[in-house]
Amino acid sequence: METSKERAQNDRVKGLFVDAVAYLVACGIGGLAFFHIDHLLAATAVFTATATLILFLVSAFFSDVSVYDPYWSVAPPVTMVLVLLKYRIWNVNAAIVLILIAVWSVRLTANWLYTYRGLGHEDWRYRMYREKCSPVLFQLISFVGLHFVPTLVVYAGMISGFLAVQESAFSPWSVIGIALMVGAVGLEYVSDHAIHGFLREHAGEHKTCAVSVWKYSRHPNYLGEMAFWTGLYLFFVAVRPDAWYMGLGFLSIIGLFLVVSIPMMERHNTERRADYPEYKRTTSMLLLLPKKGRKDQTTVK
Repeated sequence: METSKERAQNDRVKGLFVDAVAYLVACGIGGLAFFHIDHLLAATAVFTATATLILFLVSAFFSDVSVYDPYWSVAPPVTMVLVLLKYRIWNVNAAIVLILIAVWSVRLTANWLYTYRGLGHEDWRYRMYREKCSPVLFQLISFVGLHFVPTLVVYAGMISGFLAVQESAFSPWSVIGIALMVGAVGLEYVSDHAIHGFLREHAGEHKTCAVSVWKYSRHPNYLGEMAFWTGLYLFFVAVRPDAWYMGLGFLSIIGLFLVVSIPMMERHNTERRADYPEYKRTTSMLLLLPKKGRKDQTTVK
């Protein structure tokens, strides 16, 4: 008889297989469209839209929007590699951008993989929409809001990278963007490592994580993500200051976190964790800042 642990492992393996096939097909078909369009920005837009459409169809077939979750970290390096290959771009800026995006992608994808449980284990946000909406309305929300909006903002953030790699001359000012991207990846790693350890230690207790960088920010992982895309923009501005306005799409990523992700997570934590209101009162929402209130005041650990 199959144990619950064996069942969970089998679900995980099956889900990873389905996801891997889905992403290979999505990137393959999207890649075919990409190589048939000359204009770089148009080609990358068609690639990402085609891949997203296929992933939406797969997620609808399996009733699991979380099939799309890895897209945020998988699409940027894949798209960048396609750009470098198709347009034969080989320069120092291209190498730096590709390496930094690859490091960011590996870390973020590894974090997704660590928490992955298999098909049918949707993120709580998707389940919330599925439970509240009719099947037809949910699929509309899924198509627009849960698939194409994130795809659009990631594409908008990547425009800085697409334009930066076309410039062969390296600017010393790009070091600022590089430092910010490296620091952002480090912050995200520390944030995720700390919260995973906390959740293992306090499983089922519904306590708020207030350890490591979470002592100073309620959303340090989101801060790291916003910092990474800001760093990519600063790298681009350093090599193309005359076209600074063309890379402002990264602001859509910041807006998505500030307007959607953070407020939604705040409500979720308030409903699930009794100590969250006090943690919220004494801890900065985003920036890494000292605790508010009296020095002897502490949050639940």
